[in-house]
Amino acid sequence: MDRRVPHNPLNGRFTTVGHAVRRSYDDAIPQEHSNYWSSTENSTNNAWNVNFGSGNVNNNKYNTNNVVRPVAALDGLSHDFPLFYLTVIEAYHDCMRGKRSSPQALEYMKIAHEDLLQLAIELYTGTYEPGPSTCFLVKYPKLREVFAADFRDRIVHHWICLRLIPLFEERFEAQGNVSFNCRKNFGTFKAVQAVEEGFERVSFNYTRQAWVFRGDLVGFFNSISKTKLWYLLERFITRRYHGDYKDILLAVTKITVMHHPEQNCIFNTDPKEWLGLAKRKSSFSCDKDRGEPIGNHTTQQFANFLLSFLDAYIHFLFRHKNYAYVRFVDDFEITCDDKAFLLAAIPKIAAFLHDALLLDLHKDKRYIQPVSHGLKFVGAVIKPHRTYLSNKTIGRLLEKIHGFNRQLVEKDELSVLDCQRIEQVVNSYLGFCRQYRTYRIRREALQEFRPEFFRYFYIRGHYDSIRAKAKYRPATRSAA
Repeated sequence: MDRRVPHNPLNGRFTTVGHAVRRSYDDAIPQEHSNYWSSTENSTNNAWNVNFGSGNVNNNKYNTNNVVRPVAALDGLSHDFPLFYLTVIEAYHDCMRGKRSSPQALEYMKIAHEDLLQLAIELYTGTYEPGPSTCFLVKYPKLREVFAADFRDRIVHHWICLRLIPLFEERFEAQGNVSFNCRKNFGTFKAVQAVEEGFERVSFNYTRQAWVFRGDLVGFFNSISKTKLWYLLERFITRRYHGDYKDILLAVTKITVMHHPEQNCIFNTDPKEWLGLAKRKSSFSCDKDRGEPIGNHTTQQFANFLLSFLDAYIHFLFRHKNYAYVRFVDDFEITCDDKAFLLAAIPKIAAFLHDALLLDLHKDKRYIQPVSHGLKFVGAVIKPHRTYLSNKTIGRLLEKIHGFNRQLVEKDELSVLDCQRIEQVVNSYLGFCRQYRTYRIRREALQEFRPEFFRYFYIRGHYDSIRAKAKYRPATRSAA
């Protein structure tokens, strides 16, 4: 008898169980179980377990450590629940990738073997509700309100994204890959390169006049209409998703979009600091139907999907023109060799955003100049035949370093997590800087660190990155 695991055509994680088996984890389905899935614990030979250290499914005895028996005492659930449970484990491993040393991940590991089963049951039976988020403010590059979801909710976010991101990617590719945020193998440097290429192509390598317009949206994330976003997502999922558990995907996506984390959150920043935040940028003061929490994996992906409708409209509007278009989150630029048409298009774009997506184009952040004058875009200044870092980006790196210097003085001993954060933040800036001719800038910036810095870190390469010394690195932990 050929038993088939529900196949998700989007990511190919689960396929036919049998002679030619493909799976996410090594030896995930032992050969002796390739034709039968046990749904009882009555027999120690047939009951199956999931090992969180390796993700393997096996038929070990009851006293096996670090396992969960998800098929015991699940009366009332459908026979395919064990297979659905495997998709939740897949999302858990995806969520853990690169996060195993974070405090939230370490805490969740302690209860993973129990809570993952409970989470799967809640998703499967439609009783799932998001837990409390942690709310805090970040100051750079500007003051922002961030909600960090509870770790089990992040697993749900990854479960959703594993199914929708491949479909989003198909849409982005069909539109010419003009969006560069939150996508694998894209990012700020690729966005800058795309702007450079657009300048050269539209202006015929700067031999003809061309103009560039840069636009920005007002309080983008806190202005997103939950109703509009869910309407577009529901229609998209209904039409485009043909994988398993479609009803669950629709239900959980709606819960995530319509969730109000500000109604049940834990503050991790002094509430007095909210006085400096504009009301339109806070979920605590925006309209009930407005706002998606910055910090969630789903928020970034859904926002990119939402603005893909702006991408489609601009392609339609400029379809007969010599133009180039690039977008990074809500910051976008249009290069065109017809200045009059470009100027006439701006109010049309503003009207489309307002009427179709319920968003507003910023009136005070509209930049239009000849391409020969250059453009500031995602931390870089793009000029004809040359590109360099903006002074703001350099200033933010130095501000971070000076802040870490104060931390080095105030604390007798940095913790492993302190070192990990410093390493991640500084290396993110250095990684961006390395894309340009910035050896002198990187050297001078790292020389701003106090001597105490070298007690914990050393500098790698030609001021390419920093690395915490061995005793200050997170210990390798299994996902048990």
